[in-house]
Amino acid sequence: MFYSIVHSIFRVIAIIYIRLQAIRVENIPEEGGVILAPNHPSDLDSFILGAAINRQLHTMGKEELFRKRFAGFVFRKLNAFPVRRGEFDREAIRTAIKILKDGHVIDMYPEGTVSLDGSLQEPKSGTAFIALQAKAAVVPVAIIGSFDVMSKGQRFPRPHKVILKFGKPLYFDEYYGKPYNRETLKIVTEKIMDEIKILLNSDKL
Repeated sequence: MFYSIVHSIFRVIAIIYIRLQAIRVENIPEEGGVILAPNHPSDLDSFILGAAINRQLHTMGKEELFRKRFAGFVFRKLNAFPVRRGEFDREAIRTAIKILKDGHVIDMYPEGTVSLDGSLQEPKSGTAFIALQAKAAVVPVAIIGSFDVMSKGQRFPRPHKVILKFGKPLYFDEYYGKPYNRETLKIVTEKIMDEIKILLNSDKL
């Protein structure tokens, strides 16, 4: 109930204030575990994604956001869970895999952190690792305009149009249930990033 109320309020705000436009949101499977894998130009990206989709979104948040009791309570009610940045957080990884295996949607950013200038950064392998472990579909997403709404370090959002482009779901069945190594994770990561780049660079809506 809490998530649904906040989702409805934020969707209205997003449509009015940042003229949010979601393109091909129907590419998100209606059932089963799904990873939304976008570029990451702003701290607001997860809120914007959550406002754009019809399924409830789960998201990792930096551990610092959960240290204050009230803030932690609110973030957990919004389906967020903490992750310790800069290390291999096994608990956060287990939580993400369980969420996906339970049939929910989670957003994971292959770049790992917010871009300082809005451009794509070198990816990390965490998204690929969790996708293979959970045998989950990966939907690449292009986020366009959120950097102009609220870049890293900015305190208040500015009004600016944001467009989300959802690609077709990717499945990596050939790797499910089989041993894999760094090269496999690199291949999967590059495939996800290639699709994000195509969405970002395409003029088609």
